Amino acid sequence: MASSDKPAAGFTILEMLVVIAMSGMIVMILLQALQHTMSLHQRFGTELDRNSNQAMAQSWLTQLLEGVQPDDEDGKQQFKGRPLQISAISTSVFTGQFGVPTAFQLRLRFDVAEKRMVLEYSDTQYQDKPLRLLSWEGRRGRFIYLDTKQQEHESWPPEFDRSRQIPESIRIETERDGQPWVLAFKPAGPVNPLPDIRKKFNEVMR
Repeated sequence: MASSDKPAAGFTILEMLVVIAMSGMIVMILLQALQHTMSLHQRFGTELDRNSNQAMAQSWLTQLLEGVQPDDEDGKQQFKGRPLQISAISTSVFTGQFGVPTAFQLRLRFDVAEKRMVLEYSDTQYQDKPLRLLSWEGRRGRFIYLDTKQQEHESWPPEFDRSRQIPESIRIETERDGQPWVLAFKPAGPVNPLPDIRKKFNEVMR
């Protein structure tokens, strides 16, 4: 009977020990990577969440102010801008039906307890409890209104120019991480109400 010269199949004890050692090293590396990831999330997770929320708030704020609309010539909801407050109507409010002009307010106030400036939104639904959109450290914060010549105004409409209800653009001057931070918005709708054809016709026929 002929004998076989082939070696026995399977791992030797030394090879098994090497595999076990390598597997242990891989597990240790993965655990260290997981611990490092968790540590980073604990350190920066809150900041990342805050930045994400701010980006969402800025996006919605852009839609709100781009949708600002003029009111009737004798309307009570014409655009009124002050250094710390805006009252107007928009077709892109948070709680109303999209496309329907709805009254809203934006307000800047200093939160004494948190020592932060806060930007709040309110309408008929959020009149008693305004929505907090943005906040930042310090007391710096104001609305600025620009005309077609890019001249800045602290209030709108300007005292000596009421040719248009809606400003050319709106800025929010704030600070972030100790540095000046400016948010700019450009209303996309008409700057004055469309003429009432029926009213004009009646005036002509008198």
